[in-house]
Parts: sequence; structure tokens; C-alpha cells
Amino acid sequence: MIADQTHGGSAPILAVGGVIYRIEEQNTPEILIIKKRNGFWTLPKGRIEPGESEEDALHREIAEETGLSGMIEATGASFTYPIMKGGVEYTKQVRYYLVRALSMDLYLSNAEKIEHARWCILPAAMRRIHSPRLHMVVLWAANQLGVVIADGIPPTVDG
Repeated sequence: MIADQTHGGSAPILAVGGVIYRIEEQNTPEILIIKKRNGFWTLPKGRIEPGESEEDALHREIAEETGLSGMIEATGASFTYPIMKGGVEYTKQVRYYLVRALSMDLYLSNAEKIEHARWCILPAAMRRIHSPRLHMVVLWAANQLGVVIADGIPPTVDG
């Protein structure tokens, strides 16, 4: 199946994701990455519910997964790719946003299976995240924030 096709003739699964950032004492942006049970380091994201706007879904997903609230500062790229659920291939479309954290009290959701969260400077986030698609999202966020990330992505690390 080609990434822009739909499953069973219906629309793709629509989702939103957030690059949540804060500015620390050294005036260096840090982004929040999360790790789900048995998963990899990633960015918060989730499905848009019927009748929900992208922005409302983004705020809801961020709150559900991390307990944070934030202000949307920029709209990024939308990625369309195939996923497998229950042995059936679907098409998923995710649009990412740059979000400035307004609250700093993290609450990791057991219901969402979030086990870890970490604030990282952008190069460290790039090392922890495995997905090339998410590397593109982090590079976009770095550009928005005026952060230069050296060419080449260092090898991934655990933890």
C-alpha cells in the first residue's frame, strides 16, 4: 500500500502531535520526549476525535499524556504513513505543532501507558528518538526555535 492511500476506501486515521518546549536558565530550549511501555522515545501525539479540531485534540492529548498545558506557536509538517492494527493496514496522518509549555507539573498517564518523560536539549532528543520521521519534526522545531543541530545524528542511546 502506498502511504497516501486510504484504508478500505475511508479517510485516513487523523492525529496530532506536539513538540512541547520550555526555555531553561541558560536560555536553551528543551523539548519533552516520552516513552510508552515497551516503546521507544517519542513525542506526545494522539488521534483526533470526531467533531474535534486539530488544536483541541492537541491540547487534550498533551494533557492526557503529560498533564501539561501549552500555547501553540507554530504548525509543522503533516506526515502520512501506513500502520498495522489487528493485522489490517491503515493509513495514518499526523500533523505536528510547536507548543510552548505553560505548566511544568508533569503527570504521566498510566492509562496512556506513559512510563517516562524527559526534558532534553534538542541534540539529546535527536539521539534518543529512533524514528527518522520524528528526526525531521525535531529539526523543524529546532529551526523554529533558532537552535542549530550539527550535521549527522549521533547514535541512539538508551535511558
